[in-house]
Amino acid sequence: MTTTVSFDRVSDIYDATRGFPPGISEQVTDFILNLVSATADTKFYETGIGTGRIAVPIAKRGYSYTGIDVSEKMLAELHQKLEGVSHKLTAIQGDATALPFDDNSFDVALTVHVFHLISAWKQALAEIRRVLKPGGILLYTHGQATSVGADSEANAPRWEFTERWRAILDGYGHPLPRYGATEEEVLAELQQQGATLETEIAAQWRVEDTVGKLLENQENKIQSGAWSIPDDIFPRAIQDLRNWALERYGSLNYILPQERQFKIVVVRHWA
Repeated sequence: MTTTVSFDRVSDIYDATRGFPPGISEQVTDFILNLVSATADTKFYETGIGTGRIAVPIAKRGYSYTGIDVSEKMLAELHQKLEGVSHKLTAIQGDATALPFDDNSFDVALTVHVFHLISAWKQALAEIRRVLKPGGILLYTHGQATSVGADSEANAPRWEFTERWRAILDGYGHPLPRYGATEEEVLAELQQQGATLETEIAAQWRVEDTVGKLLENQENKIQSGAWSIPDDIFPRAIQDLRNWALERYGSLNYILPQERQFKIVVVRHWA
């Protein structure tokens, strides 16, 4: 059975919890357009277009942009952003593993923070390859905003918090689920298919969240991994995390910083 995780349940808070800080969206848009040497004729496509976090800024520059998403509510958020805006963006509800587009339709394809959510990710990848024009470019981003080295000194306290949550859930016999691919699996598959990969950093920024904010995010099940945790386990696990955090950091106002980057793997010589 193919599983594709829908973000319907967090569509109304998606941008607030996963959006870019001020100025970063423009930076990412400029970087992408320069990276692919976009012209007036360039046609963009995105699997998992969501609320249009990447798509809308590009479409507002006048480029042709097409995308699909499994979540009807996420698409509704996207369409709301485009009200009153002149654009060439088409976003439809659809299946990433069976795209309703002709072969060789697009010049540039993008996937951002989606392949870990699709069980049949190899089929989704094959579909992207099919709809890309010969010589087309895939811009692959596995995470929404990758931490700069989880083992780096700057991110060590935040990583400790995340790992403690995982350990607590493991202790209850309910580890965080895995739906789709890891980044390493996708990149290995692309290389096996003859593609050349080049990593670029489109933007970098710092986030400073308090322990209280991170606990609140877990309690509100912001992350998709929490959605499958049984109701009888979840409150106890959260209480364990809260107790540990207060003992470890001493205050809910303790700040756990994180250095983030928007990393793009540029995939060429594939389509």
